[in-house]
Amino acid sequence: MKKASSNAVNRLLAVLPADVRRRFEPGLERVGFELKEVLYGNGKPLSHVYFPINSVISLLTVMENGDAIEVATVGNEGFVGVPALLGFSEMLGSAQALSQIPGESLRMGLEAFREALREEPALNLLLLRYANTFFLDVAQSTACNRLHSIDERCCRWLLNTHDRVSTDYIPLTQEFLAQMLGVRRASVNAVAGLLQRMGLIRYSRGRITILDREGLEKGACECYSVIRKEFERLLEAPRD
Repeated sequence: MKKASSNAVNRLLAVLPADVRRRFEPGLERVGFELKEVLYGNGKPLSHVYFPINSVISLLTVMENGDAIEVATVGNEGFVGVPALLGFSEMLGSAQALSQIPGESLRMGLEAFREALREEPALNLLLLRYANTFFLDVAQSTACNRLHSIDERCCRWLLNTHDRVSTDYIPLTQEFLAQMLGVRRASVNAVAGLLQRMGLIRYSRGRITILDREGLEKGACECYSVIRKEFERLLEAPRD
């Protein structure tokens, strides 16, 4: 775990009424994550919940043979630990959470988090509303993986990641992107080459640079705008 040193904020926590934030935030610890650092493993007890700041966390389903596919991504619009919100003390099934983009997060121990939920109804309500939006995202992503092309899904994935970081540079290998999309590396290589020839991205040495965001939005499937609107509606909720 790398040393954390950022002044960025978690957008979900920023929606809380000011008095609730003042009571809740002292219990949060700022930490940093390296690339592919595992937060939760399969079936292991939950010890903390995480509110990303400029890190991006992938939630994966891992098969018995080790193959994995991303089922959701969480950045500064949300938090990692929905099972804890719903009363569980471990990740369900074969779920795993790891750092997709290295960066910082706020974390809180499980017992302190549950106590805060009991004492702060506004916090509990906001996080339940987030959980509802999160499950809509998972459902939309499931349909997207089945119905839309790799090109469209790749554009959507890049846009989702770009929304959550403060830079146009995304550290990303083709192997990791293939795992996130659940496709062969050769397929990702073909898509990345196409997007680069179109002038939408530049790819070299494990780093993607976003050159034309508007072009990526045109190339993405409808799922990107559908879910983005839901999260923006959540984050624009009244604070009082």
